[in-house]
Amino acid sequence: VQISEDLQGIRALAPGADISRVILYFHGGGHWLLTPHTYKEFIARVSAATQACVVAVDYRKPPEVRFPGGLEDAMTAWRWAREQNQDASVVVAGDSSGGNLAFALVVKLAQLGEKQPIACIGISPWLRLDLSRSLVNIYGRFCANLYLGGQGKITSAADPLVSPVNAESELVRLFPPILMHAGTNELCTEDVKEMAGVCSRAGMIAEVEFYHAPHIFQVGPGFPESTRDSLNRIDTFLRKYWQQNSES
Repeated sequence: VQISEDLQGIRALAPGADISRVILYFHGGGHWLLTPHTYKEFIARVSAATQACVVAVDYRKPPEVRFPGGLEDAMTAWRWAREQNQDASVVVAGDSSGGNLAFALVVKLAQLGEKQPIACIGISPWLRLDLSRSLVNIYGRFCANLYLGGQGKITSAADPLVSPVNAESELVRLFPPILMHAGTNELCTEDVKEMAGVCSRAGMIAEVEFYHAPHIFQVGPGFPESTRDSLNRIDTFLRKYWQQNSES
């Protein structure tokens, strides 16, 4: 699908899916790897599980752009999704660094005081990029530095548009309902726990589930039972808020 003159995406629409229910999806890859094509099979499964139209956004990445290029594309995709169908219920979602973009978009909309999506879903979302200088964080710090633009960066990794867990409570209170799924001991387990705490302290809804499975296990074929449970829970969660949105 053509989102704008310079921005494209891939759409998945399962048989019987409701085109007025849209999941805007941002793929992972450390903010610099992979494309929506890598996720074609996965977003088809998400569409089938949720009976929604899923659009995976081909947002720009380093070295083509530095922050906030990817976030600007996320905002463009969000506004496009709303303009395409004024009655559509739009959800934002993503895995790993794509989950970071989904949450950063929610933070940006809160800063602007604009309408929020009906929900935000994070699959092992990477929500803290201001990492400590430890050996375990070497690759994460490399990805974060690349995303920000190295010596040409215009902000720090502590910026809540880069590390959404740093959002102030007054912004978090404007967030939509949140759902996050992750492994019990993986790259983003602590990020999910931290964001759940941030939401709780602000009095916001955050539904969290941990699985005995690795980072973004839903995307691959190796953990079918956990994946089935995760997608079913996402469907149940969304049905509640899609219903509320249709009644409002």
